[in-house]
Amino acid sequence: MNLSQLYNKLFCVMQWSIGFSKGSINEIITEKHTILSFKWLPLKNNIHSFADPFFFRDNEGNLKLLYEDFSMVKPSIYGKIGLATLDKNFNIIDNKEVLDTKSHSSYPFIFFDNEVTYVIPETSVENNVAAYEYNFTSKCLVNKRILVNDLPLLDSTILKHDGKYWLFATLAENGNDHSMLNIYYADSLFGSYKPHLNNPVKNNLDGSRPAGNFITVNGELYRPAQNCSQHYGESITINKIIRLSETEFLEEFYLKILPDMSSEFNAGVHTINIVDDIIVVDGIKMVFSPITKWILFFRKKIKKISN
Repeated sequence: MNLSQLYNKLFCVMQWSIGFSKGSINEIITEKHTILSFKWLPLKNNIHSFADPFFFRDNEGNLKLLYEDFSMVKPSIYGKIGLATLDKNFNIIDNKEVLDTKSHSSYPFIFFDNEVTYVIPETSVENNVAAYEYNFTSKCLVNKRILVNDLPLLDSTILKHDGKYWLFATLAENGNDHSMLNIYYADSLFGSYKPHLNNPVKNNLDGSRPAGNFITVNGELYRPAQNCSQHYGESITINKIIRLSETEFLEEFYLKILPDMSSEFNAGVHTINIVDDIIVVDGIKMVFSPITKWILFFRKKIKKISN
C-alpha cells in the first residue's frame, strides 16, 4: 500500500458520480483504446452518490438513465433506483425515483426480451433476483416477478445465448462478494434457473463480479467485470468469452478500462454500458472527511461484534 492509498484509507470516503462520453465501442475493443474522458453528472451534495448506470432510449428517442442513488456515509440513504431523462448534452431534464424496496437496491440491469424492457436490480439483501417491466407510458417499474429465490446474488447480468438465458453474478457469502462468480441458466427468462456444473466458475478479485451488460463486437462476446484487487471499484476488466455451455465456461482477459485521470473522479470506475455511440460509466472521487471515516469504521466494528 503506497502513501496515497494509506491516506485515502485513513482519512477519506468515496463519493460516486456518473460520466458520459461519445465513442465507438467497436474501436475501443478492436484497437484496445481505453483512455476515455467523461462529462460527469453534478451531485446533489457531499452526501449523495450516483452509481451503477444503465440506459436506453424511450419511444421518442430520448435517452433514459437508470441508476443507484445512495450514500456512502449516511445509512438512512440506502440504495434506491432513479430514472433520469437526459438531453443531447447529458444534462438531466427530468428525474424521478422508480424503485424503493425499503432496503438496499442497486445495479438496475436492463434486459430486452420479446419486445419488453425489463429492469433487474440487485436486491441481494432480500435474498432473491427479481425482474420488473418498464412501462413506457407511466415511466414506472411494474409486474415484479422473481427469477431466482433464496440466493444472495450480486449484480445479476443476463445473456441470451444459444437458445438459453445465462445469469452471471457473484455470491454474497463468506466475504466473497467480489470474487466468486457463479452462472445459472434456464430455457426462459423466468426460469427455472439451474446452477452451472462448475460453479463457482471463477474465484478472483479481478475480473469476476459483473460490471455492466455484455458487449458484442464482430461476432465476439465480451464481459465487463470489476477489478477489486486493491480496493472496491478500482477499474474494469473486459473479458473475452471463449466457451459457454452447460458444462464449460472459459473467458480470458482482454483489456482494462481505467478511471478518468483528467477528472476529479479518478479513484476508480466499476460499471460500463453502451447505447449507440454513447458510453456511460460511474467513477469515484475521494473526499477528505476524517471524522466521517472514523465514525464509519467504528460503526462497522460494532455491527460486526453485534452479529
